[in-house]
Amino acid sequence: MRKRVYLLKPVLSAIKETLMLKKIVLFICIGLLLTLSVYGDGSSNSQAVVSLPGQIQVNNNVVFNTNGQYGFVATYRRPDGSSDNEVYSFNTSTGQIVDSKQVAFSPTAIARDSFGTMVVAGSAVTSSPTADLHILQTDQQGRFSSDSCVSNISVPMTGFGDFIPSQVAISDLGYGIFSNKANIYVFSTKNTLSHTCGEILNVSEIISPENYRTNNQLINIDFSKNNNTLSVVWRKSNETFSILLYKLTNNGSLLPIEVNPANQITNEVVLPPGEIIAKGSNVAFDDTDSEIYFVSSSTGTIYSCNIYSTGGVIEKARYQLFADGAIQASLTSPRNIAYRNVQLAGGSQPVLYISRPLGISRPLGKKPNAIVTVRASDASLVSAKMFEEESTMNTTINSAGTTSYVVMSEGHIYRFETLTGETTSLQSLSDRVLNVYLQEQTGVLAVTSMSESSGSVNLMQAD
Repeated sequence: MRKRVYLLKPVLSAIKETLMLKKIVLFICIGLLLTLSVYGDGSSNSQAVVSLPGQIQVNNNVVFNTNGQYGFVATYRRPDGSSDNEVYSFNTSTGQIVDSKQVAFSPTAIARDSFGTMVVAGSAVTSSPTADLHILQTDQQGRFSSDSCVSNISVPMTGFGDFIPSQVAISDLGYGIFSNKANIYVFSTKNTLSHTCGEILNVSEIISPENYRTNNQLINIDFSKNNNTLSVVWRKSNETFSILLYKLTNNGSLLPIEVNPANQITNEVVLPPGEIIAKGSNVAFDDTDSEIYFVSSSTGTIYSCNIYSTGGVIEKARYQLFADGAIQASLTSPRNIAYRNVQLAGGSQPVLYISRPLGISRPLGKKPNAIVTVRASDASLVSAKMFEEESTMNTTINSAGTTSYVVMSEGHIYRFETLTGETTSLQSLSDRVLNVYLQEQTGVLAVTSMSESSGSVNLMQAD
């Protein structure tokens, strides 16, 4: 019988944390020795550069077509500072721009299904804040077709400190998913006998207009195409958080997954009081979508929850490296987590890859940017790496779970071996680096960056 570990006695918890900290220190010392031997190798393995006519930000992500020969990215602003509204496709071998498509707003995030349909999220400056979702079709040569449609969703705003969300998910069932921070919307991404492209098909109302505020909003969505499972992080107050779970059906409905039958909201995973999931943090699914994993920014606790049982939230382990305490930084410093099932000689080993993109310095101590690999079963440490660079970090990990790629906003690019902790310096870019994406079929890394006036996608071989 599994028990809730957050009820463990303080003495056992202290011993466990001490042992973990000692193990982390050992891994860091080994990592420093390995890193020092390779820092001098700053040789460039850049393959090509996509020079964009406009500016990009960290939310302007890169997606690829199925075979990885073409990539897609949007620009949200022109070099002169005026709004831009272009989505570009490019050849991942040459960096040449293949095609472009105008949208009726400043675009940010892109989501793409397996059949060439893309949803581009963005917003336009209007009297009533609105999220715009432009649905586009692409062919196998990376070109946009003339067919497109738009779905518009109003967004509640409370003034300073609030935001227009850019996250959008797309399924292979012909539906997209978007949250306006108060409700969850399902919209059609194609014309069918029963639906028109862009039509809102389902609305799950979570927060009423009179109860919406900056400390009572939906702050993150994660969608797994494996079994069309959706998680939604709900910030209910500064110290009260929960996760809502849904299944997307073939007809475009969101079916609540009953994980808490005794609760008023039966599909709600309720976190212990004081456990904070920061804005920008995510929820990871295992490879069957039957278990979720997430990390608290306040206590550094790694949690799991089997979504088809009534076992509740299980505390796996606590890492002080990820703990910011009950302070403002816990609400804004994300913890990103990925689940991978690593194939080893003796069988498979499920692991969790966790990153802390934003370090903090405070009188009580410094918490640097860091990445950690732990076993999914008990969150015991596999490898760890801390970075002394005081810049924003972003990472991506291969599907095998063995190698991740790390970029720092100041320009450094690293390869991190998740099972050994070995860290290799790959390259250093002169532009400000934003994010990194991996296309595994072609082995191409796409690193987005910004110069003073325009954006670029730097393409290089991963190995």
